[in-house]
Amino acid sequence: MAFSRLKLGEAWPRATMALVTLETICVLVLESLVLREHINRVSQPPVGNALSTPNVIYPILYMLGMISLFSLCVDAMYHRNQIQVVAFTFFNSLCFSYGVIQTNTDWPIEGPVKAYNIAITVTIGVCTLFLMFAAYKLAVVFGWEMYRFLGADLKMRKMHKGYEILITLLKFDVFFFVAYGIQMFTLADTTDRTIITTFSNGRTLARQQLLIGLAMPASIILLALAFFGVMKENRIATVFVMTCLVAAEPYFVYALYYIHGSSTRGRFTNSAKYLTFFIAITMILVLLTLFFMAYCFRNFGKGLLISQKSRITTSRKPFEIDEDEIESVPSIPLNGKHGDDGSSQHLMAYPALKNIQEKYHIESGKGRPSYDANNEKGRQNRGDKMEIE
Repeated sequence: MAFSRLKLGEAWPRATMALVTLETICVLVLESLVLREHINRVSQPPVGNALSTPNVIYPILYMLGMISLFSLCVDAMYHRNQIQVVAFTFFNSLCFSYGVIQTNTDWPIEGPVKAYNIAITVTIGVCTLFLMFAAYKLAVVFGWEMYRFLGADLKMRKMHKGYEILITLLKFDVFFFVAYGIQMFTLADTTDRTIITTFSNGRTLARQQLLIGLAMPASIILLALAFFGVMKENRIATVFVMTCLVAAEPYFVYALYYIHGSSTRGRFTNSAKYLTFFIAITMILVLLTLFFMAYCFRNFGKGLLISQKSRITTSRKPFEIDEDEIESVPSIPLNGKHGDDGSSQHLMAYPALKNIQEKYHIESGKGRPSYDANNEKGRQNRGDKMEIE
């Protein structure tokens, strides 16, 4: 079923997926060459008992970012998510900005690393321009599917938009939490000299570094619990995650003070500015996540979960008529005119409403117009056919 959702029958989703795939492959290959040049040509010893150096870690994080970009694109195509299309376009522009910074930083290095960095920056820049235009086209394609899914209920559409934004923010949180943890685990010179183990290259693993390393999977588990709580409307899990995120904000403030403090500044040589950037972005993401999680928490039990369970799983083109006779009967009668080709066309309004009502035992509201098959048949016999304008 997952493969069938990624057949990408429309031109713009297919073109976007192909471009992002090609971009990811090209950048991963070029960035691996940059990493090789850093290892061979840059002499940058670790600070104190740090496990690695910035010239090795940040190219790895850049490649991890490109893999995250590709996964966001695949997920957006699979779920037909408008918000996530905008998100991975914005993330692509961030990768372009980092490419410019990396090119400027590596400019004094001799060898082909300059050509590699320029190629990376130009590739991502061109793809960013295309994705900005494609995001508008994809919004049109996916917007119609959201209308088929949610109908014209503005309140439900607003709740679903907040839900999509929250899910997208949580996916960004995963990347930035992991990226921050990797930097603190490998680049920081800790004050804790309690040695846990010694590696073959002579580097040591201190107790504080081990705790930071264990915090990375713990943060991933916490964010997975956030996904579960929001998608299943589990109040206990959602409240627990919100409490942990509130506690995370003071920690990041302390981390900024620790990095730039006069007595500890030397432990983050060559990585302080990058850590500051990641911490600042993570703090903003945590605040946005808290806001939208509270918004979604208020909407628990208002019908969005039922709508999610009833979502149409097959992608269809705009105005495609369902071949199922039960699904093809419009739940709200719409009047129309003769088609130009003499054919009878029916515009469906909420085609899955009947199945939702039967499955979840929802009674139709009083005063709602009912559908009369006999009257519809009579109108068809009189030639009063419908037209999609």
